[in-house]
Amino acid sequence: MEPESEPVGEDTGLSTRATALVAAAAGAVALAVAVHVAMVLLYVLPENVVSERYGSQVHGYMSPELVQNWALFAPEPLYVNRSLHARARVDTGAATVTTDWFNLSAVDLAGTQGQLFPSHTRNQLRKGWDTFDETHDAEYRSTSIAGAVSKSFLKRVALMRLSHQIDGTISYVQLRSAKTYVPEPPWSDRSTREGVYYEVLPWWQVGVHDFPEGSSR
Repeated sequence: MEPESEPVGEDTGLSTRATALVAAAAGAVALAVAVHVAMVLLYVLPENVVSERYGSQVHGYMSPELVQNWALFAPEPLYVNRSLHARARVDTGAATVTTDWFNLSAVDLAGTQGQLFPSHTRNQLRKGWDTFDETHDAEYRSTSIAGAVSKSFLKRVALMRLSHQIDGTISYVQLRSAKTYVPEPPWSDRSTREGVYYEVLPWWQVGVHDFPEGSSR
């Protein structure tokens, strides 16, 4: 009997070019995951030299979709209830009228209550407002690129809600925040402010580009 010849090498089924493409794709995915994890850690970790140096880039990457409202090792539950309202100046053809305030947060909340798998739609307004508040000064002037993005984001989300309830052309939109403090438990010696505290933003002019594609004014 002739001795069996040893196999020279295993056939992977992939050409050299295909193998290189797979390796490159895997490397790109690994790099993207590493960058994402690094950005999230820099955002939630206590301030350090790196996060201070690249703070604007980190906030720009995280805002507004990936914003976190807690800090690693020191989570802080929400201690205020906040709802966002909007109203609009509308051209009806015969006159320009100002609508009443619409409680946008209440509409979002009603759409998720009783749902076994509720969507995160209601988080759009909350996260958008948090980012807007962090990236604007007391005069509501943007302090970074993220500020301009958050303003555009809030305006567009508000218009998406209002356009289904208003007949006419929306020329201006205005938002306000209504904040109430969560009462302290009976054993706490801290006091909280009572009542509703409003923060009203300036009127924002509306253009055609402010409406998502496919929506009507």
